[in-house]
Amino acid sequence: MTYTRRRDPELAPKFAKDPVQEGFLEHLNALLADPADGELEEIGETYPTLHVIGVPRSGTTLLYQVIASALDVGYVNNLIAAFWRAPVYGVRLAKALGVDRLESDFSSTFGRTAGVSEPHEFGYFWNDALRYPDLAERGAEHADEIDWGRLRRVVTNMAAAAGAPMVFKPMILVWHLGHLVEAMPSSRFVRISRPPRETALSLLGMRRSLRGSVDQWASLRPRGDFEGAAPSWQVVAQALLIEHAISQATSRLGPERVLEVSYDRLCREPRAVVADTRELLAHAGFEPALRAGGIPETFPRGGGSGLEEEFGAHVDRALAELGELGPDEWRHVGSRAAARPRAEGPA
Repeated sequence: MTYTRRRDPELAPKFAKDPVQEGFLEHLNALLADPADGELEEIGETYPTLHVIGVPRSGTTLLYQVIASALDVGYVNNLIAAFWRAPVYGVRLAKALGVDRLESDFSSTFGRTAGVSEPHEFGYFWNDALRYPDLAERGAEHADEIDWGRLRRVVTNMAAAAGAPMVFKPMILVWHLGHLVEAMPSSRFVRISRPPRETALSLLGMRRSLRGSVDQWASLRPRGDFEGAAPSWQVVAQALLIEHAISQATSRLGPERVLEVSYDRLCREPRAVVADTRELLAHAGFEPALRAGGIPETFPRGGGSGLEEEFGAHVDRALAELGELGPDEWRHVGSRAAARPRAEGPA
């Protein structure tokens, strides 16, 4: 079985992965991959599958934590994520150990959570399943390289092992939502949106923390020419292009498959968001039970990346100019950079 190993950029020391641990998990997954694949069964979509989608830094992790905490669903926690080439084994192990249900503290650091039961993005799995060696968008023809039948088998078998719908937060899947629905018609999506200004500033904060500099790219990278553009213009283009891709896909899928949620509403009334999510799954054929304990009535609205003074005005200018243009121009902010000064700092 062909395996696509994700290549990650160099991270700041605080966030760098332990190469010894990574090597151990790679070896473990190599040992388990073939037997796990051999046990996959061709089963129908007994349960709908739910995907949390949105632009990076828009609140996807909090939304994922809320859904996994409030509803009796399966999800990928930090234990299951260690079995990215044998995920059904991971689901079974989590269930056997009693760590398959979440009591979240609703904290995270740039999408990373702490604690064995906390949700995990499952990035290595999605990079392998979708044949992405990194987080950069591919052309439309790339969908033909993906084994959608195998992905369906893996997900339906995970749901069978969990005995409930599976919930995922698959970042790179935003470029293939339509193809996924063709393979798995019971797929449903909760899309979270946040004002692009806040998202852009938060992306700059992620760059500085994860990569050590705002000049280094972080997270999903849409297709385009971004080299030479100032960081604020890059992150604004990044946010606009990903939002545009999601909007195009979700408009075709329609409200029967997509629940639209704002970050503000998630913080203000998370229980109402849970109720709407539950209804979305019910219309897809399975209404999950509400879990005891539940979630807080409200969440404090996160906002600051600490970069407002340094980059706020630069982000505002980028949004003002790019907002008057379209996706083709957003993809070429590097080419437009010659008309603007490169230096950025306190405005």
